[in-house]
Amino acid sequence: MSLNSDVLYSSEYRENPEPVWEQMRDEHPLFYDEVGKIWWLTRYQDVLTVFSDHDTFSSSTYELTTGQVVGPTLISRDDYGHVVRRSIVAPDFVGKRMKSYLSMIEDCSRRLIEKFPENEEVALVRDFSSLLPVDVISSILGMVGEGHLFRQWVTDMIMGLSGSPASRERGLDANTAFCKHITPLLVDVDDPNRTDHIAKIARAEVDGHRLTEKEITAFCGLLFIAGGETTDKAIANMWWNVLTHPEALKNIQDDPKLWSNAFSETMRRTPPVISEDRFTTLPIELYGIEIPKGARVRVCMGAAHHDPTVFRSPNEFDIFRSDLHLEKELRSGNSKDPQRSGHLGFGQGKHFCIGYELARAEAVIGSQLIVEQCGSPRLATPDQRGPIIQGNSFMAVTELGLQFKPK
Repeated sequence: MSLNSDVLYSSEYRENPEPVWEQMRDEHPLFYDEVGKIWWLTRYQDVLTVFSDHDTFSSSTYELTTGQVVGPTLISRDDYGHVVRRSIVAPDFVGKRMKSYLSMIEDCSRRLIEKFPENEEVALVRDFSSLLPVDVISSILGMVGEGHLFRQWVTDMIMGLSGSPASRERGLDANTAFCKHITPLLVDVDDPNRTDHIAKIARAEVDGHRLTEKEITAFCGLLFIAGGETTDKAIANMWWNVLTHPEALKNIQDDPKLWSNAFSETMRRTPPVISEDRFTTLPIELYGIEIPKGARVRVCMGAAHHDPTVFRSPNEFDIFRSDLHLEKELRSGNSKDPQRSGHLGFGQGKHFCIGYELARAEAVIGSQLIVEQCGSPRLATPDQRGPIIQGNSFMAVTELGLQFKPK
């Protein structure tokens, strides 16, 4: 059966993409989208290959989105400059250094939970998931309690990434206001008493390189855009998955540590980011078809995560899945257990998401605290809508009404 490009832009696809993804994997593993002028790859191994082969598939596509709003950042570079900049900004977000932020995440979560309406329906997205990541990042950058100042700026910057000219203009205005607000923090960064992330990356040096002020503000903008929107959607999707699977909810209530499993399985089954684009740096042949140099290639992680050659019964939500790496993500994508594959929601290889540990910690700690403070959760109405595709690359529930039975 032939596949028409228009299907990828239909409301039916946005609400239920799995049948289209199945057809693409089975019949059109390399599909040219005539509408978007994009080559699609949907099989797990092909997506993994693109993420790993930076010489052939360049991430310079981000120059046309993020770069147009916040300025040039490391995610649009594949050269040694990327390695240097990542070495400067990434260490704070992994391992022992990351642990210093756990209490910060807990404090931010508690402040939001305290504001939940008493004995009324809680709107998870409005009241929690859309707020927590921005609050946490603000605190990490040294602006504790200032999350409310950044929320509209971040929203406008995100809308400006691929929206209309008017949206792009609002995004640029928001970025200007954002940069003006954080510019005072670029003063006295060599003060050893400064422990905020801005000061740390401003005075860090790798191979004789330090970040310029423009690079610092661009990276801070990237943190809010990439770390805010994606974590917000991951949390909301995870709650929808758990609350629509009573057995999973019961297991998590018996053992709150299983929120971590639920996060991993959510990143596979309903990842907040379902696709990423790359440019080809040379002609390449796949499935007997030549993709020309300079072509745009879209790797669909959403489809790859439903590849039945990798994950059994891929449409099912299973927090004890035996074929998925359920622990902290691995940058290499390889698991010590050859029977378990990793989800691709944070990418792989050189451009593996810097904030992967932060996102997991926010989702798990925040969710554990909600149940601990509020009691047993359930959907306010049983027919609430599940995740749908938003824009070109996001998938999420738009809102999730919750009610709680006090302990």
